[in-house]
Amino acid sequence: MHEYLEACITLAEQAGMAIMAIYKQEDVGTEEKADHTPVTKADLASNEVLSNGLRRLAPHIPIMSEEVPIPPLAERQNWQRYWLLDPMDGTGEFILESGDFAVNIALVENNRPVMGVIHWPAKDVTYFAVHQHGAFKREQGADTRIMVAPPEKLTLAVSRRQKLEAVSQYLNAQFATVALGSCSLKACIIAEGKADCFLRIGPTGEWDTGASQVIVEEAGGCITDAEFNPLTYNQRESTENPDFIVMGHPDWEWQKIVTPHQRA
Repeated sequence: MHEYLEACITLAEQAGMAIMAIYKQEDVGTEEKADHTPVTKADLASNEVLSNGLRRLAPHIPIMSEEVPIPPLAERQNWQRYWLLDPMDGTGEFILESGDFAVNIALVENNRPVMGVIHWPAKDVTYFAVHQHGAFKREQGADTRIMVAPPEKLTLAVSRRQKLEAVSQYLNAQFATVALGSCSLKACIIAEGKADCFLRIGPTGEWDTGASQVIVEEAGGCITDAEFNPLTYNQRESTENPDFIVMGHPDWEWQKIVTPHQRA
């Protein structure tokens, strides 16, 4: 995996540059996909950079991307290793020009993410991790090991757009908040100890959590579904995630703090 890591960081940065070249254009080519989520020229440009680069890097490893039709389970269920991509996590934030969007690359082996790269183009910051080798943040050319924060005052990472009541109803504790856009960036600030918990209520895909999961886990936290069960990858016909929880330091009593729930 280490042989792929630096190449993937470079690809994520290149995809970020492709996104930023479109960011301030008057027309970013926004369209609505079949699932009623937005897609822009930047999503597609990033996907092209990543897909072409990964095919050159490892032509034998299949690619699953949010921006490409997903093969039926019968075609992919025996993949022992594949790339899982979200070319731009936070398309809505890109359209609104908040800066809170990211490029996500995960390598999945035997249905578990084992390498993750998340690049934040607007800040030129990259988070990355390899299974059993720790989580890191690269900023201005320097790598810093990151860890979840020990328990103090509970800080919840929240969406800029979602009403706080949508998630606060599931918490049995007092908390502060920090607002950020994309799912993966909220996971990253938990991994680096700037927040403790994030509850995602609503539709996401496996590509929204693949890179985040290995980064959070290597930083000492965890990601589960909203009933504290493990997330699954490439094991169902649908690639839609259940509602999920990103949790920081294990010394928090998460199963007392968060009320399990099922999506309505």
